[in-house]
Amino acid sequence: MQKSNILMASICLIFMVAVFLLQPNGAEAHSGSIGYSEVKIEGNKVSYDLYLLDDLLGGLLNIDANQDGYMKEDEIAQSKASIEQFVLKNLTVNNNGLQGKATIHDISLAKRFNLSMFRIKIEFVFKEPVKEYEIDYFIFFNGVDLNHQNFATIHIGDQVIEHIFTKDHPVLQGNTALKKEKTTGETVEETSNNPNKVIGFWEYVLMGMEHIWSGIDHLLFLFGLLLARGTYREYVKTLTAFTIGHCLTLALAATETIFIPGTIIEPLIALSIVYVAAENIWSKSFKWRWLVALGFGLIHGFGFAELLIGKLGSHFVLPLFSFNLGVEIGQIVVLIIFIPFIWYLQRARWQRQLVYSLSTVISVIGLYWFIDRIL
Repeated sequence: MQKSNILMASICLIFMVAVFLLQPNGAEAHSGSIGYSEVKIEGNKVSYDLYLLDDLLGGLLNIDANQDGYMKEDEIAQSKASIEQFVLKNLTVNNNGLQGKATIHDISLAKRFNLSMFRIKIEFVFKEPVKEYEIDYFIFFNGVDLNHQNFATIHIGDQVIEHIFTKDHPVLQGNTALKKEKTTGETVEETSNNPNKVIGFWEYVLMGMEHIWSGIDHLLFLFGLLLARGTYREYVKTLTAFTIGHCLTLALAATETIFIPGTIIEPLIALSIVYVAAENIWSKSFKWRWLVALGFGLIHGFGFAELLIGKLGSHFVLPLFSFNLGVEIGQIVVLIIFIPFIWYLQRARWQRQLVYSLSTVISVIGLYWFIDRIL
């Protein structure tokens, strides 16, 4: 019995340390912060509209000097030099290997898809027309937010190229040169060397998988759901209900039909972890656990949606489906990893004590995240 207690305490301690070391921070609870880049290449100029979350950039550069929770025009004006220095240090555009002369024309606060963001208008000018271009994007990748993603749309004439800047893919290279193609008669037609390149099916699938695996709070919620003793049929029923819930709100939020800010959703996600853990301790029956999973799935779906807001446009069916598919593949992988532990737990003599101990730790962590996100 004493060995069992020691083993139980060791497991709980390891579990608690691991989760706290990987704890999410506020708005970056899932896949990190997001940003947008609207780029137009024309002649010897590159016009670059950069969008960054105002709370992240504002907090990093201490723009809200009086700490009243609002960034006013005078505070932004006073911080213009530090904003310019930060952006131009971490964002460069090259043409044929030569760096362009960068000028920031405007810095302002703007709403983009219900997100409060800084809009930074930059112009890069070169001595020659842009042909071999390279965009180097390292904003927030120096330890501020390694999970930051910036969705870039590059316009070159009639051509549209999409790219996601991440810490693993911070550089985009391309060619704007035209090639000549002979058509019937003596007409000569010029076409771009670069066909339209948009984010496709597998990119969204991968985004969905990464979104799950980097969301420690989401994984902890799933683990709490699976801790309650039940049959594999009940586990599947619970996870299916959770899937239906988050698919519904993910679709509504990503298409901007209904949107709830992360400042509200993230604390609710933390509370969902606390509730499930407490239910593991106090509830004597888990007959309706699937209904609990469905309800909280609706909340988690809004958390997932932030990554897709503003990227779906009118052709949203395939991206939405593929992103959801990636989320489900990620959940299945997690379930497969959990199955050996669940199998062992159900056969352990001290199963109840271990469930109580782990659920207590989970509830404490969830409560800590809740307090952290509302402060």
